[in-house]
Amino acid sequence: MKVTFEKLDSLNAIISIEVKNEDYQENLNKQFKDYRKKAKIPGFRPGTVPIGMVKQMIGKSVLFEEVNRIASEELYKYLQDNTIDILGQPMTSESKESITDFDNYGDFIFHFDLGLAPIFDLKISEKDKLTRYEISLDQKEVETEIKNLRRQNGSLETIEKVESENDSIVLIVTELDGKNAKDGGVFEQEVTVLPEVVKSKKVKKQLLDLSTNDEFEVDVFDLFNDNEMVISHSLGIDKEAVSSLKKKFKSTVKEIKKVMPAELNQAFFDLVMGPGLVSSEEDFNKKIEENLGSYYIAEAEKQLEAEINTLLEKSHPLVLPDSFLKRWLQGTKPETYTPEKVDELYSNESVVLRKQLIREKIAEQYHVEVSDEDINQTSFAYTAQMLRQYGLNNPDPAMIQNFEAKNREDKNYLLRIRDVVVEKKVLDQVKQLITIKSKKLSVDKFYDEIKKFNEKK
Repeated sequence: MKVTFEKLDSLNAIISIEVKNEDYQENLNKQFKDYRKKAKIPGFRPGTVPIGMVKQMIGKSVLFEEVNRIASEELYKYLQDNTIDILGQPMTSESKESITDFDNYGDFIFHFDLGLAPIFDLKISEKDKLTRYEISLDQKEVETEIKNLRRQNGSLETIEKVESENDSIVLIVTELDGKNAKDGGVFEQEVTVLPEVVKSKKVKKQLLDLSTNDEFEVDVFDLFNDNEMVISHSLGIDKEAVSSLKKKFKSTVKEIKKVMPAELNQAFFDLVMGPGLVSSEEDFNKKIEENLGSYYIAEAEKQLEAEINTLLEKSHPLVLPDSFLKRWLQGTKPETYTPEKVDELYSNESVVLRKQLIREKIAEQYHVEVSDEDINQTSFAYTAQMLRQYGLNNPDPAMIQNFEAKNREDKNYLLRIRDVVVEKKVLDQVKQLITIKSKKLSVDKFYDEIKKFNEKK
């Protein structure tokens, strides 16, 4: 057995594995003898089949499996013993032809191309300065949140005429070709629109002036903000059919509904906060203020972490074995990474890979560890947040545990949770290494800062 490692440059290498006859012959003979004992061949008693016949029957396939097993084990053993970090998986070499004659029991030489992980030093220190925003709430924010909660938990009342942008309008729409219904087009499809989300000023003005049974013509693309997915879903057609739609649709107002805000009473307090947690409007307002405060603390921390990720990316412009990785992706999933798409897909995935390499470097250098308790706490919090997104504001702990147990049935779930824990711990570590200054500002100013940050990216 002989293993040779040839480094072509800092990111590419060829590893060669030479497997000689004596490396596999003993185990091969054992497999032949085991097969001979069990084989049921007409004209021969078990154990009396000639070895030559056994070799003719299974020799090539057994040789193939045994030699490849040995080569694979030696390859990965060499990489592990010599601490060689690779990206992707070894691939049959393009520049060196392997010697693999499985018709004869001779020597074999396998050549594999390797994509090497870049070697780099961390470049983060207290000289790197970022800002943690402290967001100041005013009463307007609290009032707006309460208003939104009352609407979300309110009831719908049918009215005759549109009164505000918040009203819901049910339309019956038909695609037009000139002044008549288009043959084979969308016909009498029921859709619901909200004037407040319509961007076109002309269409919004049309909607705000409607009454039940009114008929009017509307540009369907303006009605749905030129959003292909929304148009497809609303009209019940395939996305591919959207581009061939006529712009003009005849619309008839079937119904107009107004949201009646929920009353500020105990039933509403219990629905939003949980049974018995608040018993007066004053306590409810305080709780809303506390929740908003916690929300904006989390938002500010999320923004700080986004800026940390950008800092890490800019401080570590890692170069990857791009050609090798593209070839590996095309070999792994040729139906996805087609020649036409591989460059575009790889440009996105290489960003994720660089981030992962930097994260792993920090985790290794600063001995970041993940405990079972870390995973359990993060999994519980993740599940609770998921339930809140489904409208369960105060999920019962038993319900959370039940859904979490179902999540854990997915074999990849805990791996994803572990990644979340590692990323959080790595970011916390970076926060200790850099300089973070505090800055107080209003909610509006905070979102202005986020906008500026996103525009720079």
